[in-house]
Amino acid sequence: MRLFETHLPRERVARHESAGEWPCPDLTSVLARRVRETPDRVLFVAGEERVTGPMLADRVARLARGLRGLGVGPGDVVSWQLPNWLEGVVLTFALDRIGALSNPILTIYREREVAFVVRQAGSRVLVVPGVLRGFDHAQLARRVRSAAPTLAHVVVARATPGPGETALEALCVAEPDDAPPTPPGPHDVTALFYTSGTTSDPKGVMHTPSTLGSFVRTQFAMAGSDPDHVGILWFPLAHIGGICVFGIAPVMYGSRAVFLEHFEPEAALDLIEREQVTSAGGPTPIVQAILAAKGFSPARVRSVRNAGLGATDVPPELIRELRSKLGGFVSRSYGMTECPMATGGTPQDPEEKLVTTDGRPTAGVVLRTVDDAGRTVAPDVEGEIELYGPQLCVGYVDARLSDAAFTPDGFLRSGDLAVVDESGFVRITGRKKDIIIRKGENLSAKAIEDELHDHPKIADVAVIGVPDAASGERVCACVVLRPGTDGMTLAELRAFMSERRVMAQKIPEQIELLEELPRNATGKVKKFELRARFAGAAQGRSA
Repeated sequence: MRLFETHLPRERVARHESAGEWPCPDLTSVLARRVRETPDRVLFVAGEERVTGPMLADRVARLARGLRGLGVGPGDVVSWQLPNWLEGVVLTFALDRIGALSNPILTIYREREVAFVVRQAGSRVLVVPGVLRGFDHAQLARRVRSAAPTLAHVVVARATPGPGETALEALCVAEPDDAPPTPPGPHDVTALFYTSGTTSDPKGVMHTPSTLGSFVRTQFAMAGSDPDHVGILWFPLAHIGGICVFGIAPVMYGSRAVFLEHFEPEAALDLIEREQVTSAGGPTPIVQAILAAKGFSPARVRSVRNAGLGATDVPPELIRELRSKLGGFVSRSYGMTECPMATGGTPQDPEEKLVTTDGRPTAGVVLRTVDDAGRTVAPDVEGEIELYGPQLCVGYVDARLSDAAFTPDGFLRSGDLAVVDESGFVRITGRKKDIIIRKGENLSAKAIEDELHDHPKIADVAVIGVPDAASGERVCACVVLRPGTDGMTLAELRAFMSERRVMAQKIPEQIELLEELPRNATGKVKKFELRARFAGAAQGRSA
Protein backbone atom coordinates (compact mmCIF):
# COMPACT_ATOMS: atom_id res chain seq x y z
CA MET A 1 0.00 0.00 0.00
CA ARG A 2 1.20 3.50 -0.83
CA LEU A 3 0.05 6.80 0.65
CA PHE A 4 -1.24 9.50 -1.67
CA GLU A 5 -0.43 13.05 -0.71
CA THR A 6 -3.11 15.50 -1.79
CA HIS A 7 -3.08 19.13 -2.83
CA LEU A 8 -5.92 19.94 -0.44
CA PRO A 9 -5.34 22.96 1.80
CA ARG A 10 -7.52 23.26 4.88
CA GLU A 11 -8.83 26.54 3.51
CA ARG A 12 -10.37 24.72 0.56
CA VAL A 13 -12.13 22.18 2.78
CA ALA A 14 -13.48 24.96 5.00
CA ARG A 15 -14.67 26.96 2.00
CA HIS A 16 -16.59 24.11 0.40
CA GLU A 17 -18.03 22.91 3.70
CA SER A 18 -19.24 26.39 4.62
CA ALA A 19 -20.92 26.63 1.19
CA GLY A 20 -22.67 23.29 1.74
CA GLU A 21 -20.82 21.68 -1.19
CA TRP A 22 -18.82 19.23 0.93
CA PRO A 23 -18.66 16.66 2.44
CA CYS A 24 -20.20 14.12 0.07
CA PRO A 25 -20.99 10.59 1.27
CA ASP A 26 -19.02 7.46 0.45
CA LEU A 27 -20.47 5.05 -2.11
CA THR A 28 -21.29 2.44 0.53
CA SER A 29 -23.62 4.89 2.26
CA VAL A 30 -25.12 5.97 -1.06
CA LEU A 31 -25.90 2.37 -2.00
CA ALA A 32 -27.43 1.58 1.40
CA ARG A 33 -29.74 4.58 1.08
CA ARG A 34 -30.83 3.58 -2.43
CA VAL A 35 -31.68 0.06 -1.25
CA ARG A 36 -33.84 1.51 1.53
CA GLU A 37 -35.60 4.16 -0.52
CA THR A 38 -36.36 2.51 -3.90
CA PRO A 39 -35.62 -1.23 -3.69
CA ASP A 40 -37.65 -2.08 -6.80
CA ARG A 41 -36.22 0.61 -9.06
CA VAL A 42 -34.17 -0.73 -12.00
CA LEU A 43 -30.91 1.23 -11.97
CA PHE A 44 -28.91 -0.52 -14.69
CA VAL A 45 -29.79 -2.17 -17.98
CA ALA A 46 -27.07 -4.20 -19.69
CA GLY A 47 -28.17 -6.58 -22.40
CA GLU A 48 -30.95 -8.65 -20.86
CA GLU A 49 -29.92 -7.80 -17.30
CA ARG A 50 -31.99 -5.34 -15.29
CA VAL A 51 -30.34 -4.61 -11.96
CA THR A 52 -31.98 -3.03 -8.92
CA GLY A 53 -30.32 -1.56 -5.82
CA PRO A 54 -30.64 -4.75 -3.73
CA MET A 55 -29.25 -6.83 -6.60
CA LEU A 56 -26.26 -4.50 -6.89
CA ALA A 57 -25.73 -4.51 -3.12
CA ASP A 58 -25.65 -8.32 -3.06
CA ARG A 59 -23.07 -8.48 -5.85
CA VAL A 60 -20.99 -5.78 -4.18
CA ALA A 61 -20.95 -7.63 -0.85
CA ARG A 62 -19.89 -10.89 -2.49
CA LEU A 63 -17.11 -9.28 -4.51
CA ALA A 64 -15.91 -7.33 -1.46
CA ARG A 65 -15.45 -10.60 0.40
CA GLY A 66 -13.60 -12.10 -2.57
CA LEU A 67 -11.27 -9.12 -2.75
CA ARG A 68 -10.54 -9.34 0.96
CA GLY A 69 -9.61 -12.97 0.32
CA LEU A 70 -6.96 -11.76 -2.13
CA GLY A 71 -5.53 -9.56 0.60
CA VAL A 72 -6.97 -6.28 -0.68
CA GLY A 73 -7.51 -3.83 2.16
CA PRO A 74 -7.83 -0.13 2.95
CA GLY A 75 -5.51 2.03 0.86
CA ASP A 76 -4.69 -0.64 -1.72
CA VAL A 77 -5.09 0.22 -5.40
CA VAL A 78 -7.04 -2.03 -7.74
CA SER A 79 -6.65 -1.18 -11.42
CA TRP A 80 -9.31 -2.35 -13.85
CA GLN A 81 -9.39 -2.27 -17.61
CA LEU A 82 -12.93 -3.30 -18.49
CA PRO A 83 -15.35 -2.33 -21.25
CA ASN A 84 -18.90 -1.16 -20.58
CA TRP A 85 -19.77 -4.09 -18.34
CA LEU A 86 -21.65 -3.97 -15.05
CA GLU A 87 -18.63 -5.62 -13.45
CA GLY A 88 -16.94 -2.20 -13.48
CA VAL A 89 -19.74 -0.69 -11.40
CA VAL A 90 -19.82 -3.62 -8.97
CA LEU A 91 -16.06 -3.42 -8.56
CA THR A 92 -16.15 0.33 -7.90
CA PHE A 93 -18.66 -0.05 -5.07
CA ALA A 94 -16.92 -3.13 -3.65
CA LEU A 95 -13.62 -1.27 -3.44
CA ASP A 96 -15.33 1.60 -1.62
CA ARG A 97 -16.78 -0.89 0.89
CA ILE A 98 -13.31 -2.10 1.87
CA GLY A 99 -11.61 1.29 1.66
CA ALA A 100 -9.48 0.44 -1.39
CA LEU A 101 -8.83 2.75 -4.35
CA SER A 102 -10.40 2.30 -7.77
CA ASN A 103 -8.21 2.91 -10.81
CA PRO A 104 -10.17 2.61 -14.08
CA ILE A 105 -8.01 2.27 -17.21
CA LEU A 106 -9.34 2.78 -20.74
CA THR A 107 -9.44 -0.40 -22.82
CA ILE A 108 -7.59 1.39 -25.65
CA TYR A 109 -4.46 1.60 -23.46
CA ARG A 110 -1.80 -0.92 -24.34
CA GLU A 111 1.18 -2.43 -22.57
CA ARG A 112 3.32 0.69 -22.35
CA GLU A 113 0.54 2.85 -20.88
CA VAL A 114 -0.93 0.18 -18.59
CA ALA A 115 2.49 -0.76 -17.20
CA PHE A 116 3.23 2.88 -16.42
CA VAL A 117 -0.10 3.33 -14.64
CA VAL A 118 0.18 0.15 -12.59
CA ARG A 119 3.76 0.90 -11.53
CA GLN A 120 3.11 4.53 -10.58
CA ALA A 121 -0.13 3.77 -8.74
CA GLY A 122 1.44 0.82 -6.94
CA SER A 123 -1.52 -1.36 -7.92
CA ARG A 124 -2.01 -4.60 -6.03
CA VAL A 125 -4.57 -6.08 -8.43
CA LEU A 126 -5.23 -5.68 -12.17
CA VAL A 127 -8.63 -6.73 -13.52
CA VAL A 128 -8.91 -7.27 -17.27
CA PRO A 129 -11.18 -8.99 -19.81
CA GLY A 130 -9.85 -11.78 -21.97
CA VAL A 131 -9.85 -11.19 -25.72
CA LEU A 132 -11.79 -8.03 -26.50
CA ARG A 133 -12.32 -6.88 -30.08
CA GLY A 134 -9.41 -9.03 -31.22
CA PHE A 135 -6.95 -7.91 -28.55
CA ASP A 136 -5.80 -10.19 -25.72
CA HIS A 137 -5.92 -8.10 -22.55
CA ALA A 138 -5.05 -11.08 -20.36
CA GLN A 139 -1.78 -11.51 -22.23
CA LEU A 140 -1.13 -7.79 -21.79
CA ALA A 141 -1.74 -8.15 -18.03
CA ARG A 142 0.77 -11.01 -17.81
CA ARG A 143 3.47 -8.89 -19.39
CA VAL A 144 2.60 -5.94 -17.16
CA ARG A 145 2.74 -8.16 -14.08
CA SER A 146 6.29 -9.17 -14.82
CA ALA A 147 7.30 -5.49 -14.90
CA ALA A 148 5.30 -4.24 -11.90
CA PRO A 149 6.69 -5.32 -8.52
CA THR A 150 3.59 -4.38 -6.51
CA LEU A 151 1.14 -6.26 -8.75
CA ALA A 152 0.25 -9.38 -6.77
CA HIS A 153 -2.84 -10.54 -8.68
CA VAL A 154 -4.23 -10.61 -12.20
CA VAL A 155 -7.99 -11.12 -12.27
CA VAL A 156 -9.67 -12.06 -15.55
CA ALA A 157 -13.33 -11.28 -16.30
CA ARG A 158 -15.51 -13.37 -18.61
CA ALA A 159 -12.55 -15.52 -19.66
CA THR A 160 -10.58 -18.53 -18.49
CA PRO A 161 -7.73 -17.44 -16.20
CA GLY A 162 -4.19 -18.61 -16.84
CA PRO A 163 -1.81 -20.13 -14.28
CA GLY A 164 -1.57 -17.99 -11.15
CA GLU A 165 -4.57 -15.87 -12.18
CA THR A 166 -8.07 -15.60 -10.75
CA ALA A 167 -11.46 -15.47 -12.43
CA LEU A 168 -13.51 -12.46 -11.41
CA GLU A 169 -16.58 -14.70 -11.37
CA ALA A 170 -14.90 -16.92 -8.79
CA LEU A 171 -14.51 -13.94 -6.48
CA CYS A 172 -18.14 -12.98 -6.89
CA VAL A 173 -19.68 -16.32 -5.88
CA ALA A 174 -18.34 -16.21 -2.32
CA GLU A 175 -20.67 -15.59 0.61
CA PRO A 176 -21.61 -11.93 1.12
CA ASP A 177 -19.11 -9.87 3.05
CA ASP A 178 -19.83 -10.00 6.78
CA ALA A 179 -16.96 -7.73 7.86
CA PRO A 180 -17.89 -4.18 8.89
CA PRO A 181 -17.51 -1.79 5.92
CA THR A 182 -14.43 0.45 6.05
CA PRO A 183 -15.23 3.05 3.38
CA PRO A 184 -13.04 6.10 2.80
CA GLY A 185 -13.54 9.45 4.47
CA PRO A 186 -15.02 12.32 2.45
CA HIS A 187 -11.59 13.82 1.73
CA ASP A 188 -9.58 10.60 1.29
CA VAL A 189 -8.27 9.72 -2.15
CA THR A 190 -10.63 7.05 -3.42
CA ALA A 191 -10.14 7.04 -7.20
CA LEU A 192 -7.25 7.48 -9.64
CA PHE A 193 -8.06 8.45 -13.22
CA TYR A 194 -5.19 8.50 -15.70
CA THR A 195 -5.41 10.90 -18.59
CA SER A 196 -3.03 11.55 -21.46
CA GLY A 197 -2.22 15.22 -21.86
CA THR A 198 0.81 17.45 -22.10
CA THR A 199 3.32 14.96 -20.72
CA SER A 200 4.75 11.86 -22.38
CA ASP A 201 3.22 9.56 -19.78
CA PRO A 202 -0.40 9.50 -18.57
CA LYS A 203 -1.15 11.72 -15.58
CA GLY A 204 -2.77 10.20 -12.51
CA VAL A 205 -5.59 12.46 -11.29
CA MET A 206 -6.68 11.97 -7.68
CA HIS A 207 -10.31 12.31 -6.62
CA THR A 208 -12.21 11.88 -3.37
CA PRO A 209 -15.83 11.03 -2.47
CA SER A 210 -16.46 14.77 -2.13
CA THR A 211 -14.97 15.81 -5.48
CA LEU A 212 -16.69 12.99 -7.37
CA GLY A 213 -19.94 13.51 -5.50
CA SER A 214 -19.83 17.19 -6.42
CA PHE A 215 -19.36 16.28 -10.07
CA VAL A 216 -22.33 13.90 -10.03
CA ARG A 217 -24.51 16.47 -8.28
CA THR A 218 -23.49 19.16 -10.79
CA GLN A 219 -24.08 16.96 -13.81
CA PHE A 220 -27.51 15.93 -12.63
CA ALA A 221 -28.48 19.46 -11.76
CA MET A 222 -27.68 20.43 -15.35
CA ALA A 223 -29.37 17.39 -16.93
CA GLY A 224 -32.38 17.22 -14.58
CA SER A 225 -32.39 14.80 -11.66
CA ASP A 226 -35.98 13.53 -11.88
CA PRO A 227 -36.48 9.81 -11.19
CA ASP A 228 -37.51 9.18 -14.81
CA HIS A 229 -34.05 10.14 -16.10
CA VAL A 230 -32.69 7.40 -18.40
CA GLY A 231 -29.21 7.85 -19.85
CA ILE A 232 -27.32 5.77 -22.40
CA LEU A 233 -23.67 4.87 -21.87
CA TRP A 234 -22.01 4.74 -25.27
CA PHE A 235 -18.60 6.12 -24.35
CA PRO A 236 -16.13 4.31 -22.03
CA LEU A 237 -17.24 3.42 -18.51
CA ALA A 238 -13.60 3.87 -17.45
CA HIS A 239 -13.78 7.61 -18.21
CA ILE A 240 -14.53 9.79 -15.21
CA GLY A 241 -17.79 10.76 -16.90
CA GLY A 242 -18.61 7.11 -17.55
CA ILE A 243 -18.25 5.72 -14.05
CA CYS A 244 -19.63 8.83 -12.33
CA VAL A 245 -22.63 9.59 -14.55
CA PHE A 246 -23.53 6.00 -15.42
CA GLY A 247 -22.18 4.08 -12.42
CA ILE A 248 -22.55 6.33 -9.38
CA ALA A 249 -25.38 8.69 -10.40
CA PRO A 250 -28.05 5.98 -10.82
CA VAL A 251 -27.39 4.81 -7.28
CA MET A 252 -27.25 8.35 -5.91
CA TYR A 253 -30.41 9.59 -7.65
CA GLY A 254 -32.39 6.49 -8.57
CA SER A 255 -32.04 7.20 -12.27
CA ARG A 256 -31.36 4.53 -14.88
CA ALA A 257 -28.28 3.81 -17.01
CA VAL A 258 -28.50 1.79 -20.20
CA PHE A 259 -25.19 0.18 -21.15
CA LEU A 260 -23.97 -0.21 -24.72
CA GLU A 261 -20.84 -2.39 -24.66
CA HIS A 262 -19.43 -1.07 -27.92
CA PHE A 263 -20.73 1.94 -29.78
CA GLU A 264 -22.56 1.16 -33.00
CA PRO A 265 -25.12 3.69 -34.24
CA GLU A 266 -27.93 1.27 -35.11
CA ALA A 267 -27.57 -0.61 -31.83
CA ALA A 268 -27.65 2.70 -29.99
CA LEU A 269 -30.82 3.78 -31.77
CA ASP A 270 -32.45 0.45 -30.93
CA LEU A 271 -31.63 0.95 -27.24
CA ILE A 272 -32.91 4.52 -27.22
CA GLU A 273 -36.24 3.29 -28.59
CA ARG A 274 -36.53 0.19 -26.43
CA GLU A 275 -35.53 1.81 -23.14
CA GLN A 276 -37.06 5.22 -23.81
CA VAL A 277 -33.78 7.01 -23.17
CA THR A 278 -34.29 10.62 -22.07
CA SER A 279 -30.65 11.84 -22.11
CA ALA A 280 -28.27 11.09 -24.97
CA GLY A 281 -25.21 13.28 -25.31
CA GLY A 282 -21.48 12.75 -25.54
CA PRO A 283 -18.44 13.52 -27.68
CA THR A 284 -18.99 15.10 -31.08
CA PRO A 285 -18.05 12.03 -33.22
CA ILE A 286 -20.62 9.83 -31.45
CA VAL A 287 -23.43 12.32 -31.89
CA GLN A 288 -22.48 12.86 -35.53
CA ALA A 289 -22.53 9.10 -36.12
CA ILE A 290 -26.03 8.83 -34.65
CA LEU A 291 -27.37 11.62 -36.85
CA ALA A 292 -25.70 10.08 -39.94
CA ALA A 293 -26.94 6.54 -39.29
CA LYS A 294 -29.09 5.06 -42.07
CA GLY A 295 -31.83 4.20 -39.62
CA PHE A 296 -31.98 7.57 -37.89
CA SER A 297 -35.27 9.40 -37.73
CA PRO A 298 -36.62 11.93 -35.22
CA ALA A 299 -39.34 9.44 -34.33
CA ARG A 300 -36.77 6.93 -33.04
CA VAL A 301 -35.33 9.46 -30.59
CA ARG A 302 -38.52 11.23 -29.53
CA SER A 303 -38.03 10.13 -25.90
CA VAL A 304 -34.76 12.14 -25.66
CA ARG A 305 -35.33 15.37 -23.73
CA ASN A 306 -31.76 16.62 -23.47
CA ALA A 307 -28.30 16.11 -24.91
CA GLY A 308 -25.06 17.59 -23.67
CA LEU A 309 -22.02 17.70 -25.94
CA GLY A 310 -18.41 18.03 -24.87
CA ALA A 311 -15.01 16.29 -24.54
CA THR A 312 -13.87 17.73 -27.88
CA ASP A 313 -14.60 20.64 -30.21
CA VAL A 314 -18.33 21.05 -30.87
CA PRO A 315 -19.22 22.76 -34.18
CA PRO A 316 -22.09 25.24 -33.80
CA GLU A 317 -23.84 23.67 -36.79
CA LEU A 318 -23.95 20.33 -34.94
CA ILE A 319 -25.77 21.95 -32.03
CA ARG A 320 -28.27 23.51 -34.42
CA GLU A 321 -28.82 20.22 -36.27
CA LEU A 322 -29.28 18.29 -33.05
CA ARG A 323 -31.73 20.85 -31.67
CA SER A 324 -33.82 20.69 -34.84
CA LYS A 325 -33.91 16.88 -34.96
CA LEU A 326 -34.36 16.19 -31.25
CA GLY A 327 -36.66 18.98 -30.29
CA GLY A 328 -35.23 18.86 -26.76
CA PHE A 329 -32.63 20.84 -24.87
CA VAL A 330 -29.13 20.67 -26.37
CA SER A 331 -26.08 22.39 -24.92
CA ARG A 332 -22.30 22.38 -24.81
CA SER A 333 -20.12 21.98 -21.75
CA TYR A 334 -16.46 22.27 -20.81
CA GLY A 335 -14.48 20.23 -18.35
CA MET A 336 -11.65 17.74 -17.93
CA THR A 337 -10.70 14.80 -15.76
CA GLU A 338 -9.21 17.21 -13.24
CA CYS A 339 -12.37 19.35 -13.06
CA PRO A 340 -15.31 17.75 -14.85
CA MET A 341 -18.42 19.75 -15.81
CA ALA A 342 -16.81 23.12 -15.10
CA THR A 343 -19.19 24.97 -17.41
CA GLY A 344 -22.45 24.24 -19.15
CA GLY A 345 -25.53 25.69 -20.76
CA THR A 346 -29.00 25.91 -19.22
CA PRO A 347 -32.48 26.11 -20.76
CA GLN A 348 -32.65 29.76 -19.70
CA ASP A 349 -29.62 30.76 -21.79
CA PRO A 350 -30.07 32.62 -25.10
CA GLU A 351 -30.09 30.29 -28.08
CA GLU A 352 -27.04 31.93 -29.66
CA LYS A 353 -25.04 31.36 -26.47
CA LEU A 354 -26.09 27.71 -26.37
CA VAL A 355 -24.86 27.29 -29.93
CA THR A 356 -21.62 29.27 -29.86
CA THR A 357 -20.32 28.96 -26.27
CA ASP A 358 -19.72 26.30 -23.62
CA GLY A 359 -22.06 28.01 -21.20
CA ARG A 360 -21.18 29.56 -17.87
CA PRO A 361 -19.41 28.14 -14.80
CA THR A 362 -21.51 25.58 -12.95
CA ALA A 363 -22.52 25.90 -9.29
CA GLY A 364 -19.56 26.56 -7.03
CA VAL A 365 -17.03 26.83 -9.86
CA VAL A 366 -14.86 29.93 -10.17
CA LEU A 367 -13.34 30.38 -13.62
CA ARG A 368 -10.88 33.10 -14.51
CA THR A 369 -8.78 33.80 -17.58
CA VAL A 370 -5.22 35.05 -17.21
CA ASP A 371 -2.34 36.20 -19.39
CA ASP A 372 1.13 34.64 -19.48
CA ALA A 373 2.08 36.56 -16.34
CA GLY A 374 -0.90 35.19 -14.43
CA ARG A 375 -2.82 38.46 -14.45
CA THR A 376 -6.60 38.33 -14.93
CA VAL A 377 -7.60 39.60 -18.35
CA ALA A 378 -10.62 41.74 -19.17
CA PRO A 379 -13.86 40.33 -20.61
CA ASP A 380 -13.65 39.38 -24.30
CA VAL A 381 -9.85 39.07 -24.10
CA GLU A 382 -8.29 35.67 -24.67
CA GLY A 383 -6.51 34.09 -21.72
CA GLU A 384 -5.67 30.78 -20.12
CA ILE A 385 -8.45 29.24 -18.02
CA GLU A 386 -7.79 28.71 -14.32
CA LEU A 387 -10.38 26.73 -12.36
CA TYR A 388 -11.52 26.28 -8.78
CA GLY A 389 -14.57 24.38 -7.56
CA PRO A 390 -15.96 21.52 -5.47
CA GLN A 391 -15.38 18.94 -8.24
CA LEU A 392 -11.76 19.98 -8.74
CA CYS A 393 -9.35 17.10 -8.11
CA VAL A 394 -7.00 17.08 -5.13
CA GLY A 395 -3.82 16.75 -7.18
CA TYR A 396 -1.82 14.28 -9.22
CA VAL A 397 -0.23 10.99 -8.21
CA ASP A 398 3.07 12.60 -9.21
CA ALA A 399 3.28 15.46 -6.71
CA ARG A 400 5.62 17.37 -9.01
CA LEU A 401 2.78 17.79 -11.47
CA SER A 402 0.59 19.22 -8.72
CA ASP A 403 3.20 21.79 -7.81
CA ALA A 404 3.27 23.00 -11.41
CA ALA A 405 -0.46 22.78 -12.12
CA PHE A 406 -1.93 24.61 -9.12
CA THR A 407 -1.61 28.30 -8.39
CA PRO A 408 -0.71 29.49 -4.88
CA ASP A 409 -4.40 30.21 -4.20
CA GLY A 410 -5.50 26.72 -5.27
CA PHE A 411 -6.68 27.24 -8.86
CA LEU A 412 -5.86 24.68 -11.55
CA ARG A 413 -3.97 25.95 -14.58
CA SER A 414 -5.95 24.23 -17.34
CA GLY A 415 -3.71 25.02 -20.30
CA ASP A 416 -6.83 25.82 -22.32
CA LEU A 417 -7.42 29.23 -23.87
CA ALA A 418 -10.80 30.96 -23.81
CA VAL A 419 -12.65 34.24 -24.12
CA VAL A 420 -15.20 35.03 -21.40
CA ASP A 421 -17.78 37.69 -22.17
CA GLU A 422 -19.36 40.25 -19.84
CA SER A 423 -22.16 37.82 -18.96
CA GLY A 424 -19.75 35.02 -18.06
CA PHE A 425 -20.27 32.82 -21.11
CA VAL A 426 -17.12 30.87 -21.97
CA ARG A 427 -15.87 30.29 -25.52
CA ILE A 428 -12.91 27.94 -25.83
CA THR A 429 -10.45 29.28 -28.41
CA GLY A 430 -7.46 26.95 -28.30
CA ARG A 431 -4.96 25.05 -26.16
CA LYS A 432 -1.65 25.96 -24.63
CA LYS A 433 -1.17 22.25 -24.03
CA ASP A 434 0.28 20.29 -26.91
CA ILE A 435 -2.40 17.63 -27.15
CA ILE A 436 -4.52 16.06 -29.84
CA ILE A 437 -8.17 15.34 -29.06
CA ARG A 438 -9.22 12.29 -31.04
CA LYS A 439 -12.79 11.09 -30.44
CA GLY A 440 -12.78 12.86 -27.08
CA GLU A 441 -9.53 11.22 -25.92
CA ASN A 442 -6.53 13.40 -25.12
CA LEU A 443 -3.30 12.25 -26.78
CA SER A 444 0.05 13.74 -25.93
CA ALA A 445 1.88 14.90 -29.06
CA LYS A 446 5.16 14.65 -27.18
CA ALA A 447 4.51 11.03 -26.22
CA ILE A 448 4.02 10.12 -29.89
CA GLU A 449 7.07 12.14 -30.90
CA ASP A 450 9.15 10.31 -28.29
CA GLU A 451 8.26 7.00 -29.91
CA LEU A 452 8.87 8.21 -33.47
CA HIS A 453 12.27 9.67 -32.61
CA ASP A 454 13.47 6.08 -32.15
CA HIS A 455 12.79 5.19 -35.78
CA PRO A 456 16.16 4.75 -37.55
CA LYS A 457 15.02 6.77 -40.58
CA ILE A 458 13.75 9.80 -38.65
CA ALA A 459 16.04 12.76 -37.93
CA ASP A 460 13.35 15.10 -36.63
CA VAL A 461 9.61 14.93 -36.12
CA ALA A 462 6.70 17.05 -34.95
CA VAL A 463 3.27 15.59 -34.29
CA ILE A 464 0.16 17.72 -34.71
CA GLY A 465 -3.58 17.26 -34.72
CA VAL A 466 -5.40 18.18 -37.91
CA PRO A 467 -9.18 18.44 -38.33
CA ASP A 468 -10.98 15.20 -39.14
CA ALA A 469 -14.72 14.90 -39.79
CA ALA A 470 -14.96 11.45 -38.20
CA SER A 471 -12.70 11.76 -35.15
CA GLY A 472 -12.45 15.49 -34.45
CA GLU A 473 -8.70 15.44 -34.96
CA ARG A 474 -6.34 12.91 -36.50
CA VAL A 475 -2.69 12.35 -35.72
CA CYS A 476 -0.35 13.82 -38.34
CA ALA A 477 3.42 13.17 -38.21
CA CYS A 478 5.60 15.83 -39.85
CA VAL A 479 8.85 13.99 -40.51
CA VAL A 480 12.39 15.01 -41.46
CA LEU A 481 14.32 11.97 -42.71
CA ARG A 482 17.96 11.21 -42.03
CA PRO A 483 20.32 11.87 -44.95
CA GLY A 484 20.61 8.95 -47.33
CA THR A 485 17.29 7.32 -46.49
CA ASP A 486 15.01 6.25 -49.34
CA GLY A 487 11.74 7.78 -48.21
CA MET A 488 9.03 6.60 -45.83
CA THR A 489 5.42 5.57 -46.29
CA LEU A 490 2.56 5.87 -43.84
CA ALA A 491 2.25 2.09 -43.75
CA GLU A 492 5.90 1.79 -42.75
CA LEU A 493 5.46 4.33 -39.97
CA ARG A 494 2.30 2.67 -38.66
CA ALA A 495 3.96 -0.75 -38.62
CA PHE A 496 6.82 0.65 -36.54
CA MET A 497 4.41 2.09 -33.97
CA SER A 498 2.36 -1.11 -33.82
CA GLU A 499 5.49 -3.12 -33.04
CA ARG A 500 6.13 -0.83 -30.06
CA ARG A 501 2.79 -1.87 -28.53
CA VAL A 502 1.36 1.60 -28.08
CA MET A 503 -2.38 2.12 -28.19
CA ALA A 504 -3.81 2.38 -31.69
CA GLN A 505 -5.04 5.94 -31.18
CA LYS A 506 -1.42 7.15 -30.97
CA ILE A 507 -0.49 5.70 -34.36
CA PRO A 508 -0.29 8.47 -37.02
CA GLU A 509 -3.00 8.57 -39.65
CA GLN A 510 -1.17 11.07 -41.85
CA ILE A 511 2.49 11.65 -42.67
CA GLU A 512 4.14 14.70 -44.21
CA LEU A 513 7.79 14.57 -45.30
CA LEU A 514 9.70 17.83 -44.87
CA GLU A 515 13.25 19.02 -45.43
CA GLU A 516 13.19 20.77 -42.06
CA LEU A 517 10.74 21.76 -39.35
CA PRO A 518 9.86 25.43 -38.93
CA ARG A 519 11.33 26.75 -35.69
CA ASN A 520 11.41 30.07 -33.86
CA ALA A 521 14.51 31.86 -32.56
CA THR A 522 14.64 29.68 -29.45
CA GLY A 523 14.40 26.45 -31.45
CA LYS A 524 10.79 25.65 -30.62
CA VAL A 525 8.82 24.10 -33.48
CA LYS A 526 6.18 26.47 -34.82
CA LYS A 527 3.36 23.96 -34.86
CA PHE A 528 0.78 26.56 -35.75
CA GLU A 529 2.49 26.83 -39.15
CA LEU A 530 2.35 23.08 -39.61
CA ARG A 531 -1.33 22.96 -38.66
CA ALA A 532 -2.17 25.76 -41.08
CA ARG A 533 -0.20 24.05 -43.84
CA PHE A 534 -1.50 20.51 -43.48
CA ALA A 535 -5.01 20.90 -42.03
CA GLY A 536 -6.54 20.37 -45.45
CA ALA A 537 -4.14 17.68 -46.67
CA ALA A 538 -5.50 14.28 -47.64
CA GLN A 539 -5.62 11.67 -44.91
CA GLY A 540 -2.98 8.98 -45.38
CA ARG A 541 -0.77 11.21 -47.50
CA SER A 542 2.80 9.94 -47.61
CA ALA A 543 4.75 12.67 -49.31
